[in-house]
Amino acid sequence: MTADRGWTRPAGPVPTRRTRSPGFRGDIEGLRGVAVLLVVFGHVTGWPRGGFVGVDVFFVISGFLITGLLVAERERTGRISIRGFYARRARRLLPAGVLVLVLTDLAASILLLPSRAHETFVDSLWAFGFLANVHFAALGTDYFSLTRAPSAVQHYWSLSVEEQFYLVWPCAILLTFGLAKRAGRRALLGLAALVVLASLAWSVVSTAQTPASAYFSSPARAWELGAGALLVLLNPKRVPGFVAWLGAAGLVASAIVITPTTAVPGYALVLPVASTVAILAAGGKKLGLATAPIRYVGLISYSLYLWHWPVVVLGATVPGGTTALGKAILIALAGVLSVLSYHLVEQPFRRRRPQGVPGPRRASMIAPAYAMVLLAALTATWVLAASPAAQRTARHTTPPVGSEVGTPPVRDLPAALLAGLQLSSWPDGLDADLANAGAPEWLHDKCLDVSDRNASRCTYGSPGATRKVALLGDSVAVSWLPALRRVGSLRDARIHVLTRRQCANLRAEVSPACTQHQDWALEQVRRLRPDVVVMSARYQGGQTPEQWLDGTVRMLAQIAPYTKRIVILTPPPGTGNLQSCYTRLSEPRDCTGQVSERWRTYAGAEQEAATSARAVFVDSRQWFCVADTCPAVVAELPVLFDGRHLTAVYAAVIAPSMVTLFR
Repeated sequence: MTADRGWTRPAGPVPTRRTRSPGFRGDIEGLRGVAVLLVVFGHVTGWPRGGFVGVDVFFVISGFLITGLLVAERERTGRISIRGFYARRARRLLPAGVLVLVLTDLAASILLLPSRAHETFVDSLWAFGFLANVHFAALGTDYFSLTRAPSAVQHYWSLSVEEQFYLVWPCAILLTFGLAKRAGRRALLGLAALVVLASLAWSVVSTAQTPASAYFSSPARAWELGAGALLVLLNPKRVPGFVAWLGAAGLVASAIVITPTTAVPGYALVLPVASTVAILAAGGKKLGLATAPIRYVGLISYSLYLWHWPVVVLGATVPGGTTALGKAILIALAGVLSVLSYHLVEQPFRRRRPQGVPGPRRASMIAPAYAMVLLAALTATWVLAASPAAQRTARHTTPPVGSEVGTPPVRDLPAALLAGLQLSSWPDGLDADLANAGAPEWLHDKCLDVSDRNASRCTYGSPGATRKVALLGDSVAVSWLPALRRVGSLRDARIHVLTRRQCANLRAEVSPACTQHQDWALEQVRRLRPDVVVMSARYQGGQTPEQWLDGTVRMLAQIAPYTKRIVILTPPPGTGNLQSCYTRLSEPRDCTGQVSERWRTYAGAEQEAATSARAVFVDSRQWFCVADTCPAVVAELPVLFDGRHLTAVYAAVIAPSMVTLFR
């Protein structure tokens, strides 16, 4: 993503140490243009759904170019200037990268409410230190199923992965050539192959176990950069032209068949990575990648990547920013900013160097300046954290289960829902830490993904309770827990949580990991023989209504012999994501949701399945909507913290209406 344009040179040995200019490959520049367009349109329009594979294309290109340049320098001069390498990287990355972060933070402070603006500053600080991927993984961020509002600097994770790789790889190249002497290239080839195999293996394992954190993991992504390094070290000759077309077909297929529901990284990314390697090996000129328009997009690709995401995320807070016209305007704005950034910031800094300063000292001159920027960012973050608004946010904590602190009694829920629809302004104090307003069983007890390792910890209620309840489903099921636990305390029930993220209550091919979890959950049901099984899950993509019906029927058939009562609880119909739509410029009606035709169709399939299996079907609209219109705020409380999952305080509000579930 940030490699030096399309510059490289033949990777074979050079017989003399005479300095030679690297050859220019315009097709690589064009391939970067294709990659950034995939990312931008995938992020903004949702098509192609797998447009995010453009980042993987960048990784391969970066590994190819940087490794080629370093090896060429070693073979040409007999040495590698590490300081010179990092000086070039600093001039390439820092000016535009820092500018976008600073202006994004400024815009966030103007457009966003204090709590979310503060989050943006904190995220920016991690991005400044090239640790954004570590930060977002630690937060449990899921790039495609966000429970935390999308950070305006979230896309910096990929830059962090690259720079973490390049903290190690140049030194590894230098060490390998130093130890292996004349066999340095062959030794480095073996090392690159080892990195690719080990990283790919780890990628597959970690994606199956912890997909959200694996997505941001440098060890799980290193094989993609290593694939580019392998290609330049192998230096294949006379690759047939049809290989480029095969690569192009594979890249197109990747953007179509890989979707946000695909488990990535892991083996799924072998297709786009191998396709990129094929295009690089055969030469993209055969594909028209060296033509001027696409090459220009490649020229500005770094700036375009930096600008498109904050423009879209922050633009969504402006009225009309999420409409088709609004998105078109935002894409155009990102393009204009990218052109200006490239010509006025990127290029001048890359070309201008301090006069009279020896080359090795240039890197040491950049380091103090960057340290000053880091210090300024740290100071700004500390000031914001100490601000009254941030202190108010810190005081908005989730009330403990069993406590009604902060939860006003709502005696007439339909009237409260209607009043929520009629709100003309935001209630005072709503600017709370919405990202942490969900079920404490999920956020604090870590009972979203349950298996043998945490099943005992994710069991709630008295060990001597007269009723046993099993909860099956995904994150939506877990978000019901504050309400279900209150009902359980009234009904003397002990609740066994058997959930997993993005794993619906279907006996269908959702994913291998989901199938494995369902087998385990069904075994727990057979062992426990609970009095009640409660099932709830979001209506995910990838399944037609007919498949949803069939998969639910088969699941119910396998559960029915081992329980007295099965309850299918539909997911909340959904509202706008309060973390995004609640801004300085918005009104409550901007976050109001409508029951979608999709929701009605899939709920109808579940009702039909419940009827055929003599299970209890519970339509949750009664707790969220009036005439299929659903307010985001009821009784001055946020209903869904991300538009999908209940807040703990609202779960407490509706708990009295759910007491019949555990009969």
